[in-house]
Amino acid sequence: MLQEVEIREITTSEQLQQLQALDLKIWEGQALPTHQTLGAARNGGILLGAYFQEELIGFSYSFVGYEEEQMYLYSHMLGVEQTKREHGVGELLKHKQKEIAKEKGYRLIKWNFDPLQSSNAMLSFTKLGAISQTYVNDYYGNLSDFFNAGLPSDRLTVDWWIQRGELTSVIEELVEEAKPIVDWQLTPAGLPALQAFDTTIDYLQDAYTVPIPQYFQKLKVESDTLAEDWRYKMRAILTTLFNQGYAIVHVIRGKEHVNEYLVVKKSILAL
Repeated sequence: MLQEVEIREITTSEQLQQLQALDLKIWEGQALPTHQTLGAARNGGILLGAYFQEELIGFSYSFVGYEEEQMYLYSHMLGVEQTKREHGVGELLKHKQKEIAKEKGYRLIKWNFDPLQSSNAMLSFTKLGAISQTYVNDYYGNLSDFFNAGLPSDRLTVDWWIQRGELTSVIEELVEEAKPIVDWQLTPAGLPALQAFDTTIDYLQDAYTVPIPQYFQKLKVESDTLAEDWRYKMRAILTTLFNQGYAIVHVIRGKEHVNEYLVVKKSILAL
């Protein structure tokens, strides 16, 4: 299927209406106004659509960001129609976004995602080579869509330095050295649960692993109490590590139940 997917810039009113309809279908909330997306795209942003047999099946929406004297491209939305997920469409959209961003002179692309969503983590870190060193509590406030309802909207801020080389060789070595920073176990219902984490310890190793659920949405449906426990424990773990000079650089795919963040000292990566 992926060979038949074409990524195009969205520029016409008809394309924007298709994007708005897909936006509503994916998130089941209030769609972005077409005048806003078009205005952003015509003023330094990038608006892309993924087409399969001339049908819009995915899109990405980004605009100009600025912080601490650094201009960057902020990738606000990336969505793929449900039946077309897990085929690499999101990755295609991100690589096209990178290509156009480099042409426009950007060095950095940023975005945010839920740190408990393994598929987003795998795309961001393992496939694209981005990093994260920032955790934001309840980034959007209360959200009511299918993906976010019922929990604080915590987010990782992702930095994708698109002009830099990859960290592949360093990561391979650190994967071998990394030790789990917290244990997990299965509940009687067969769901993964994190054990207690000590926020008062000074963590000294070059690299640690942090478990995340492979299928958080499924876990959330089956136990909202356990999902909430994951949210607050993950907040404590990553905030502690980031404050001590660590960054997420990779996701290690597990055999079942959990994947693992690879969290490493920024000093050894010259970040």
